[in-house]
Amino acid sequence: MKNLRQSAILLAIVNTINAQALPDAEARLIAWRAYGNFVTEMLTAGQPIVPGKDFIYVNPPNQAAVRGGSPCPQSVTNFDLFSLADGLQTVSEPLMDPNGPSYVDNLYSYVQTADSALQQYEIAVFGPQYRTVVTQRNKIDNQARDELMPEPGYNMPVYPSPYSVALSPWSQHELSDGILYKPSYTLGNAFEESCDAWFNNTSTARSKYTWSMKSVNGHDWSSLGHTTSMTKFGGSAFCLLSASKTTTTDTTVFNSWSKGFSENVSLEISMKGAPLVFSIGAGYWDVGGVRSTYPHLLSHRTDTLASRVRLQKLLIGYEVGLKITINETSTWNSVYNFLQDAKTSSSASVNIWGIHFGAGGTKETRRNITEIQFVNDGVSGQIVIPPSQPGVTYLLGALGKAL
Repeated sequence: MKNLRQSAILLAIVNTINAQALPDAEARLIAWRAYGNFVTEMLTAGQPIVPGKDFIYVNPPNQAAVRGGSPCPQSVTNFDLFSLADGLQTVSEPLMDPNGPSYVDNLYSYVQTADSALQQYEIAVFGPQYRTVVTQRNKIDNQARDELMPEPGYNMPVYPSPYSVALSPWSQHELSDGILYKPSYTLGNAFEESCDAWFNNTSTARSKYTWSMKSVNGHDWSSLGHTTSMTKFGGSAFCLLSASKTTTTDTTVFNSWSKGFSENVSLEISMKGAPLVFSIGAGYWDVGGVRSTYPHLLSHRTDTLASRVRLQKLLIGYEVGLKITINETSTWNSVYNFLQDAKTSSSASVNIWGIHFGAGGTKETRRNITEIQFVNDGVSGQIVIPPSQPGVTYLLGALGKAL
């Protein structure tokens, strides 16, 4: 009898602990850190990263990557590639910043500063290096950044206007009007052929990857190259669950995760085919190892590349879906009621693990709120997010190297 009473007391204590609320800020640190483990494994194939040099970045699996394949004009592919590849990231933040400062512009500023510094020394000693830096500066300014004329190997045509890739009828398209030129980047590992393979794959089989959040320390991102003391993570795009209405600017964040969040919630991401890693290259304008080649800057000038990271590899998937399993009754009931309430409002938009439904978003990433599905047995349940729309590839994460 005594053992039964002790067991009952212990069970009551466990239930009380699990029922205590875990703030969204803490839950999202754990959730995205666990997702970072999956992204890291895919990008590195299990090889360790170089501390202080390699950095892994995560982003919601609803971020459109690069449009490509035979039906997509090359200038459209180039536009998406430039938008992704040219944005610099920071060493202190594991969130992918789609609007990071331009690498080309900051490289040019750095080379200009190095040019000025070299002019302070005797030409007899530094003449050859001075002439080299002037040539490199001119390649960036006069060839790579020429928006009106083609400079093969230095710039590439881009189509900056909206364009939807049509898979049927299957035909190759090119655009000539409305073209500009941007500094050239390349995406290796047979990206175009991979897109065609994804688009033409008629198999119903899907690749599935699961991960739990057990024993995940959401504050320690060191195995991804970042800090051991992360205290906050992202804006509204990285909320695990949130809802808003178009009639107001207020967003309601689900803030009732239990203390047993790590133990009771698991995820499965699925996609058509396998996620693939593609390497980013740059044109003849690039200056490899620029900060070590020209380490001396004038004291009053800013190092525009310090603490910056340049993306080297992209992890991309196709027709991405997500399944979230919640095995704790009170949490599941709270989540289910929160989402059902949002679904019944015609003016609502919902964010689930970074995937946006309803009003807002872009044409490539917008989903209808009615797509959200549930598996509910009254005790536990699942949120099921069907595959994303055909013809659009999605960025799952990236690896960069410090400059």
